[in-house]
Amino acid sequence: MVLRGRARYRSRMSTAKDLARTERRIFVTADTHFRHAEALETFARPFGTVDEMDAALVARINETVGVKDILVHLGDFMVKGGGRGWEEDDLRRAERLRDAIHCRRIVLVRGNHDPNGEKRFDAMFESVDDIVSGRGIAGVDERIVMFHYPIDQWQGRPNGGFHLHGHVHGFGAHLARRFDVGVDVAANAMRPRLLVELIAEMRREAPSGFTRVS
Repeated sequence: MVLRGRARYRSRMSTAKDLARTERRIFVTADTHFRHAEALETFARPFGTVDEMDAALVARINETVGVKDILVHLGDFMVKGGGRGWEEDDLRRAERLRDAIHCRRIVLVRGNHDPNGEKRFDAMFESVDDIVSGRGIAGVDERIVMFHYPIDQWQGRPNGGFHLHGHVHGFGAHLARRFDVGVDVAANAMRPRLLVELIAEMRREAPSGFTRVS
């Protein structure tokens, strides 16, 4: 199912419900930044070329996520070349990268480098959402909010809910039950994380509730 044409920052709740109903394993990752040569230096990625980086990241996904598993990618799948819009070459590169990933079901939570409204790009994924928020995902009782950007106050936070994000490449401040799933975070070892195992780790921290600003 490919979801198209949604307003910015609106969640298609069927995605969260589908993730809650499935019995398949769910993995999470973010910020692969495929084809982004500047990522080598900016994020200190240990590769000599962008082709080497892309091949390594695809290999690590395939080593970690099974064909029948679900991968939730929290944005910035690929960074396009020059120009404002996504050109034919950009889309072909994105399609080749997607085809190289063995996992059949990838849910994309759109990041700032992912095109908005590009049907050919969206068609590579099972669904494309701006935010996914729900309870029961992977059997987790608490709410899980998945968004590309880190936020301080998320739905369900006072009740122990979790927030997964990307965007900051490991440079965000620590906040209880919030976690950067991006590939540049040392704890992630440039691999997707199994959601239930990650939540079990995050559950060791008590909920922090809302922070009131006077």
